[in-house]
Amino acid sequence: MTTSVRPFLLILVLLVLTLGCTSVGRMVVAPTPTPTATPLPTLRPTVTTTPTPTITPTATFTPTPLPTATPIPSPTATLTATPSPEPVARAVVRNPTVNVRSGPAITFPRVGEVYQGETYGIVGTDPAGDWWKICCLDGTESGWVRGDLLDISGPLDDVPVINPATPTPRPTATDTPVPPTPTPPPLFYRGIGPIFMPTNNDWVTLWVKVYRGTTGDGEALPGWRLQVKRDGVVVATSEPSAPVFQYSAPPGEEFGNRQLYNLKLEILNPGTATWEAYLIDAAGMRQSPVITFTTQPGNQRREIYIGFLAAQ
Repeated sequence: MTTSVRPFLLILVLLVLTLGCTSVGRMVVAPTPTPTATPLPTLRPTVTTTPTPTITPTATFTPTPLPTATPIPSPTATLTATPSPEPVARAVVRNPTVNVRSGPAITFPRVGEVYQGETYGIVGTDPAGDWWKICCLDGTESGWVRGDLLDISGPLDDVPVINPATPTPRPTATDTPVPPTPTPPPLFYRGIGPIFMPTNNDWVTLWVKVYRGTTGDGEALPGWRLQVKRDGVVVATSEPSAPVFQYSAPPGEEFGNRQLYNLKLEILNPGTATWEAYLIDAAGMRQSPVITFTTQPGNQRREIYIGFLAAQ
């Protein structure tokens, strides 16, 4: 059995070798596959429909008619004849300031004062016709004024004559020595100015006339002083006024003005300030209106003239 198998195996080996040689000489290469594009899906937009809002109709405004104004007839004016006023006696104050007294004499007490240009009704006169009773001070009070200090007009025939009570006489001095009662100083009002005059001086000069009476130059009153404030602070007080007048400048001066005075005060280095000037008595009490003025560099009107007239 071994002998019969060997030839068969030999033939099988040769057959395998033959087939293997043929396969090696004829090697087949497989082709590279071509990639195929994968189609993308087509995108289609999705349309979202927005619902249209429903408009609700609003109420229609109906205007309310306004009430019609009923015209009111205008009253017919009735013309009434105005009677002409009857003329009355009147007094116009002649001097700048005049004392009013309780009776027709300077011995009666002073009850007030009236001012130049004021008009009052006449309600009486004294038997001599030298004094007039006028009305009304402060709207209610009457008083007596000397006739030469008033301008009188109107009908005087109906003005009543009044005999006032005689004022109580002052007590006379007795043999017993008593100290004299000082006479109160008279009050003053502004009789002149202030008048501002140019000058080349660097200082301010105040020329002051302290006097009594309106006839002529008047009477010089001695013993009164001028006090001056600068911006509210007292800075100067003059010497007492003299008993006689003199002139503020000789004739022919280029600057200044010839004015009568009996009191003089100079203020050095005035600068820019507000000033107040007034008369004082020996006790330092103010006895006149305050005169206000200002100074500043470049203003040459530094000579000032003032007149203080004693009240009647």
